[in-house]
Amino acid sequence: MDRGPNKAEREAAFQKLQSERAANDLEEDRERDTEERQERKQIRQEERDEREQARQEEREVRQEQREERKQGREKARGQEERSQ
Repeated sequence: MDRGPNKAEREAAFQKLQSERAANDLEEDRERDTEERQERKQIRQEERDEREQARQEEREVRQEQREERKQGREKARGQEERSQ
């Protein structure tokens, strides 16, 4: 059976190992949390960029439509003036 200093040394070594494992696990958790936060941040930025790109494309389409309507009005006005 375990007696005396051997048992105490083994118990101390076991406790030290447990403490090191717990500290290591905590550090790994922190690193994983940091990585996950960075990934979420990157995903949110990409989503913002995509929404901004879509808004820009919509603005361009509306601008083209306005230009086409303006040209149509000018053409109609020109034809009206020529017919008079």
